[in-house]
Amino acid sequence: MKFTLLSVFACSPAAVIRGVAPEVQSKYLQSLHCGGEEVALSAINDDYCDCDDGSDEPGTGACSGQEATLFHCPNVESTPQVVYASRVGDGICDCCDGSDEAHLLGQRACPNTCREEGQRQSAEREKKLEDLRAGLKVKLETISQAKQQKQEKEEQIQRINGELPGLEAQLTELLKKKEEADAVRLQADCKTELPRLRQKVKDLEEKLASLESQLARVQGETTSTTTKKVVSEYAKWMDGADAMEDEKDETDMEPDTTSQDTQEVDGGADQEEDPLEKELKEMEGVLKSNKDLRSRLTKELEELREEHFGFASLRDKCLEFKSSEYTYKLCFFKDAKQSFTRLGNWDGFTSPTEAVFKNGEMCFGGPARSLKVSFQCGATEEVVSLDEPSRCNYAAVVRHSGACVETMMEELESPRIRHPKEEL
Repeated sequence: MKFTLLSVFACSPAAVIRGVAPEVQSKYLQSLHCGGEEVALSAINDDYCDCDDGSDEPGTGACSGQEATLFHCPNVESTPQVVYASRVGDGICDCCDGSDEAHLLGQRACPNTCREEGQRQSAEREKKLEDLRAGLKVKLETISQAKQQKQEKEEQIQRINGELPGLEAQLTELLKKKEEADAVRLQADCKTELPRLRQKVKDLEEKLASLESQLARVQGETTSTTTKKVVSEYAKWMDGADAMEDEKDETDMEPDTTSQDTQEVDGGADQEEDPLEKELKEMEGVLKSNKDLRSRLTKELEELREEHFGFASLRDKCLEFKSSEYTYKLCFFKDAKQSFTRLGNWDGFTSPTEAVFKNGEMCFGGPARSLKVSFQCGATEEVVSLDEPSRCNYAAVVRHSGACVETMMEELESPRIRHPKEEL
């Protein structure tokens, strides 16, 4: 919407038109146009709305409801401002100098509070200026450190890229040597184990033959029809079985030297690691470590572009905000949480002073949670506010030096005309 600054009618072209900002005085001293036609100066503030946008009646209520028409308050000793023309002459003091209600007289007249208001605003601006200067200093230091870190990371990536081919070649060579050594060892083991296994098979075959012979002998014996004979033969058979069991027990109690020898060999192998195997593991660890470091450094460079170097101090840092119900934790470049509920993962900056966390935990029957962060200029890092303006969509205001810019200095030192929609 285009706004027009107007004034109360002045008879002389050389006069200063009240209610019009000084920088646009000449425009209204010359002529006024609306709807493509020129309007006489005598038609300004004649209590008749000649222009559709109300530009000819800034000092009366004839064009009430026109937000495009603004009345200028000089507010000497305070900050100049503009108010909607519809608020001129409505009996409410909008300007600290009372210029919008100049028709009020006596006790109803608007008091001039510009000096007090100007002193308060001046103190507030000085405080903001002090914070801005400190913030800009911190930002410059942060940017300087970020640039140095960027250079170091790029150099590290370049070094790793240069070393990786050689490390991969060494690993390939070690793997080849390991395969050859394993083949030789396997062949040697076969030569050692085969005779032992053959002997073991032979021993088992002999034991099996002996058991089969004993079984045949027992089955072939003639049994008596008398109870005594049966009991006698059964007793003999039992005595033979007991003897065999005792022999088995004695055999089990004898130490298995072969098994012990094997265990001793295996134990020795565990305690004394193969040098080639050790070297191979170390090389694999070095290669993996270098690749992981390169991936992390590349990700960090992509996450923080040069235009956002002023926010580099937020890396690996978490800021907390406590409400009456929850504790919020914002871990930049990682995630954001509401107590134990994840509000989102870091998704990056969306503007010079805004960032967002996305894809948080799903709301019941609703969308995934998300958090928008708006940064305000400040020398210290803190979460100023955090709320939920709409279901599952959170918004936080964070003070940080990265949001401080030089142009703020000029705005604070030379305040511009305040618009009615701006906060005091």
